[in-house]
Amino acid sequence: MIAAVLLLATASELSRRLTSAAEELLRVEKRIAGSRSGLDAILYEDVLSLLDEAIDADPQNLHAHARAGEVLLLKANRGDGTFDVCFLLDARDEADLVLKHGGEAADSAIARGVLRGIERIPPDAIPDPPSSCDDDKERRHGTKTRSS
Repeated sequence: MIAAVLLLATASELSRRLTSAAEELLRVEKRIAGSRSGLDAILYEDVLSLLDEAIDADPQNLHAHARAGEVLLLKANRGDGTFDVCFLLDARDEADLVLKHGGEAADSAIARGVLRGIERIPPDAIPDPPSSCDDDKERRHGTKTRSS
């Protein structure tokens, strides 16, 4: 019983640290994206990978889910006036999860911002139908694939 509690505490701490590292990296990558056009396509994958690991370590880390939604919304923008529907759906799912589970005020604000951002996208800027998305729930947001 004590070992299980320690393992949970360790996983939760690891998740918090990974989320913090992802936030630092996100700040840097947002500055980079703002300074040069065309980099959005390659940015944020590492941030999403860190957030995926944080969520794997502690699925209850609503802050990591909120940030993942924010980053997925950034990744959805293709830079040509269109948006990737799959990233938008994932962003919406992350935001909905945070709001459904009553995240802290800051996390809920991030989630509501993600949903407002999605709502502001004109439908014709999303050329692909939702059915074009891989419905593999084992897929992760970042570059790695889920191990189970």
